[in-house]
Amino acid sequence: MNTAFARCLARAPMGVRSIHAGSVKKSVPAPRGDIQDPAAFLTKIGRSSAPLAEKFKSWEHLFSATTGEMKSDLALSVKQRRWILNWREKFRQGVDPYVIPLKPPKKKTK
Repeated sequence: MNTAFARCLARAPMGVRSIHAGSVKKSVPAPRGDIQDPAAFLTKIGRSSAPLAEKFKSWEHLFSATTGEMKSDLALSVKQRRWILNWREKFRQGVDPYVIPLKPPKKKTK
């Protein structure tokens, strides 16, 4: 093994995941258009998310709550968490929420 490479490895931290796991905090986007509060956002994304608005304290809380917080403190199901997190990221990237209808289940044939 190259000795220079071995020295670099010796200096590297052992837990690389700890470096990038929580290092970047995502920003809270400003409300835009007709979406000014968590209730409007959750109503716009659909899939029965509107009743969950009372669980989020504020706009900042909606965009800063972690998935663990949503699971334990807010008692959201996996489907609800994934749907909200997905739309939260799209909103950060500038995509305004729109309705995505669920596909009807396929009929079983014998």
